[in-house]
Amino acid sequence: MMTIPMTENGWARSLLFTTLFCAFIAVITASIWSAPYYENLMISLGYGYSAVFMSWALERFVPALAQQRTLSLAITLSVAVALGTVNAYFWVSKYPGFDAWDGIKPIFFLGIIFTSVSFYFFHAQEQKMKLQQALEQTKRDKVEQEKALVESELKQLQSQIEPHFLFNTLANVSVLVDANPEQAKVMLDKLTTLLRASMTSHRSSHVSITSEMELLEAYLAIQQTRLGDRLNVKFDISSEASHIMIPPYLLQPLVENAIKHGIEPSVKGGNIVIEAKANDEHCTLKVIDNGLGLSTNNDNAGHGIGIKNAKSRLNAMYHGNAALTITENVQGGVTASITLPINAD
Repeated sequence: MMTIPMTENGWARSLLFTTLFCAFIAVITASIWSAPYYENLMISLGYGYSAVFMSWALERFVPALAQQRTLSLAITLSVAVALGTVNAYFWVSKYPGFDAWDGIKPIFFLGIIFTSVSFYFFHAQEQKMKLQQALEQTKRDKVEQEKALVESELKQLQSQIEPHFLFNTLANVSVLVDANPEQAKVMLDKLTTLLRASMTSHRSSHVSITSEMELLEAYLAIQQTRLGDRLNVKFDISSEASHIMIPPYLLQPLVENAIKHGIEPSVKGGNIVIEAKANDEHCTLKVIDNGLGLSTNNDNAGHGIGIKNAKSRLNAMYHGNAALTITENVQGGVTASITLPINAD
């Protein structure tokens, strides 16, 4: 007996609940009045189905009126009581004392109470259901908005690849043109590769780990040209992980942190190892360095802008099912580890 159900499923649930509720009421009235149970059931269904029919009729033929809750409820309740009472009179008029208004009056008032309680119960349930649906939709909209915001921020990040890094690279090339033309050419080639890969990633919401590693190789080749023997790089990518799709630029902030805070400030430089492993459920990406570490360099405490940006993206895109952790290695340096669910939406 739900008022104004909006779908066929809603009407089916309404008729089912109304039938069950009327059958229960008929059990109660049959224990009070000695008429057969089926007669009590038919009287009860008369009130219940009249309410359902009126709700349907208002929604079908007068939708504007159906949206006015108070008025539509009043009309539906009045018609349901009137039709239900007429139906009740049909079934009880054959019994002595029920062929006049005084006899039918108790049934009329009982019908008002029964229909009003039914309306209140089902209307309250309907409003609760609609409120829950609206709340769930609001949550979904919020998640989508947060995801869109993060993606917008990512697009801005992808469109500029650290301007100061680009300027520094070009400045290094300018110096090397005279001092070491071959090295300058290598750096320009790597910069071209990096920019080309960046433009490709800019157009995609996800890239393969292989593509991400190609981007990092170009970036790290430039850094190796700049830092020389002070920077050593190793990639350890399993075959199971190579084709897994991940958000672009996910590892670059971690690699930049490792160089900026771990390797470059160290007199002796250091090593960076980039790992990608996968099992049936998760993919784990790691950037491991043996630089100064967290305790030596307070700026590298795992809370920089790049790290915060990466955590925000992971949370928005994987709905809390991905994790980024920063830990200090026992032998020195830092391990940044990202765990992602595989085949996540």
